[in-house]
Amino acid sequence: MQPPESLKTLGDPIYESFYGLKEQPFAISTDPKFLFLSAPHRRAYEELLHGLLRDETLLLLTGETGSGKTTLCRGVIEAMGDRTFSSILHQPYMTGPEMLRLILRDFGLVSREDLRRGVLAVADVPQLMDVLEGFLRSLVPIEGRAIVVIDEAQSLSPTLLDEVRMLTAFERDGKRLVQIVLCGQPMLLNTLKTEPMYALNERITRRVVLTPLSPDEVDAYINHRLTIAGGANTVSFQPEAIRLVAELSRGLPRRVNVLCDRTLQEGRIESAMVITQELVKRAAKSLAGAPATAAQPGDAELSREEGEPDLSLSIESPTAGRGKRIAAVAALTLALAGAAGYGYYAWTALNLDPGLPTITSPVVDLPAAPTTLPPMTDTELEAFYAATRYLGSGELPDNRHEFN
Repeated sequence: MQPPESLKTLGDPIYESFYGLKEQPFAISTDPKFLFLSAPHRRAYEELLHGLLRDETLLLLTGETGSGKTTLCRGVIEAMGDRTFSSILHQPYMTGPEMLRLILRDFGLVSREDLRRGVLAVADVPQLMDVLEGFLRSLVPIEGRAIVVIDEAQSLSPTLLDEVRMLTAFERDGKRLVQIVLCGQPMLLNTLKTEPMYALNERITRRVVLTPLSPDEVDAYINHRLTIAGGANTVSFQPEAIRLVAELSRGLPRRVNVLCDRTLQEGRIESAMVITQELVKRAAKSLAGAPATAAQPGDAELSREEGEPDLSLSIESPTAGRGKRIAAVAALTLALAGAAGYGYYAWTALNLDPGLPTITSPVVDLPAAPTTLPPMTDTELEAFYAATRYLGSGELPDNRHEFN
């Protein structure tokens, strides 16, 4: 088999050059450049920014997965200025020492190699806390800030959450040395209400909730990202397509990104500069794992008109069909053999069992038995098959209890 001459022969799905885009508009990333301040995002942004500027120590941000919490936090940190040292942790199943090492690495105190082979690689929690406190104290003269964002906090263990509380105790001259933002799904609120989390929960000074986008905000969100990527004048979404994206994504930015990215790929294959509702449906089916039904370049002879029944799911390969026929014949053979054996057993049990009592009867001259049995009548055939139909379910005929 020869490799394809170019990606074009495969229906090239790379759409950035086709639409004149500088970069991927719907990439799954947390780049604050793409931050879109919808009404709920703007409220959350301002709440976090005000809390950090007021030197509040522990803040809470909750929202559904994919609602844009991490991107929002990156945008807030970027707005805090150059003298801000930040650490964003995405590993909820880390231990206490691992958390402290990652914070020190993100603050720039140590490198990845130092954490693997240096002195801090074997340091315990008290030693790591001392190193971190020394660095935080050095930020006071230069009016620097240290911010730690802990993502997926709903999965943190109680022990690690308590160590997070210990970080808030760092203080100098009445000022807290580190600010912490806990980010998590709504279930984090229930975790914080438990008795072991009482001390941590009491220290939270600001609670922010990030809600999904409205349908109108989804429209503005899509246009916002296309504009940043350089495609505001080259590709557009029809209103019906926008409404479908909003409905399928439930207003969650990450889902909007995934669906729109695949939709632009489908639009590239169709050379469509205007994204229709049909393209969004096709992208959604593809993301759901449904078989593709749209015509691809080069296979126009296989296309079908809309509304024509799709028979693709009813076509079997020759091997699969042959296997099913063989299995059916084998099952029928076993059923007939079982029925014949059962009939022979019943006949011998009733007529040839030597344990039956001897009954004295007058001798009567009977005609000689024919050498061949006559063919079965329709009634006998029906009775025979009525008995065999129980074999497939593992049951015997209804009168099986009579054979004692």
